[in-house]
Parts: sequence; structure tokens; C-alpha cells
Amino acid sequence: MHVKALGRFYAYIEHRDPLARAGNVIAMFILSNQPFYPLYVYFLIGNRFWPALLTLLSSPLYALVPWVMRRSIPAGKWLLMIASLGNTMVAIKALGPQSGIELFFFPCVVLGALLFGEKERYSRWSAALAPIVLYLILRGSYGPALETYSSGEHATLFTLHAVSAAAICVVVCFALTAALARKQPSG
Repeated sequence: MHVKALGRFYAYIEHRDPLARAGNVIAMFILSNQPFYPLYVYFLIGNRFWPALLTLLSSPLYALVPWVMRRSIPAGKWLLMIASLGNTMVAIKALGPQSGIELFFFPCVVLGALLFGEKERYSRWSAALAPIVLYLILRGSYGPALETYSSGEHATLFTLHAVSAAAICVVVCFALTAALARKQPSG
């Protein structure tokens, strides 16, 4: 039974285009880690973790990426970008910029720069620059976080978010550079 489920999962994320498949893998990686994020926040700061639950709102979007990608590669890639940017902005409002959650714009930049192929230059530039522009436009306009955290709790969350954002950058880079290598003609 588990083997069949795993087979269906791999069939769901499979795609003939290496970049599209890598995008599917990244979406599933993020989706599979999302339920743990509120738990990390709970273990680090206790009962005032509930705003972190709002990050789960993007889960259906990540789950849909492979389905959309099969129908339209550009639409699937943009759905992954929109889910990631939306999740970042919701998390910033929920936990406040002092928590370091704005660092998640960095993986969005990396994703945008590498997810789109050579023939998708306009989308590549747009997707890579969108997180930077959003950061600059929205900086300071989120209002207060949905909970009040001490400076020590903010520092703890900042560490969690810095390490997590860096780890996601690594996963995105590995997945997409491997896909780009597969797209190159062997010489």
C-alpha cells in the first residue's frame, strides 16, 4: 500500500521538462515541511505560536503546482512563485519583520532567477525582481505582528528563519541547477 502511494506521488511530480519537474519537487518539499513550521515556533516560543498556523494557508497552492505544471509550464512556475511570495507576506504580517521572516524573500529571488529557462527571460527577470520590489514597497507597512513577542523571542525566531531561509536557498539551488544541467546538450 505504501509503495503504491509513493508511486502515485512520484507520478504526480514527474514532468518531461527538467525545470518543471524541479519546480514540482521544490513545491512538494515546501509542502511537506509546512506542517512542522508551527511546531518549531511552538517549541521555541510556546503558546503564542498560533500566528505561524497562517502559513498553512498556502499549502493547497503548493499541492496544486504539479497539476497546474502539467497543463501549463509557465502557469505552474508562476503558481509556485505566487505561493512562495504570498506565504512570505502572510508570515511577515503574522510574526512581524523583527522575527527575520523577511529573509524568506531571498529564496524567492533565487527561485525566480533559476526556475525559468533561457527562453523565459521576461518571466525570469520578473520573478527574480518581484521579491525585491515587494520587499522595498512593503517594508514598514505590515503593521504590528498578530502576537507580541519579547526581544529574546524575536532573536530566537530570527535564528530559525535565517537558517530556514538559507536551507531553502540550498535546496532550490541544488534542484534547479541539476535540472539546468540536464537541459544542456551533452557535448
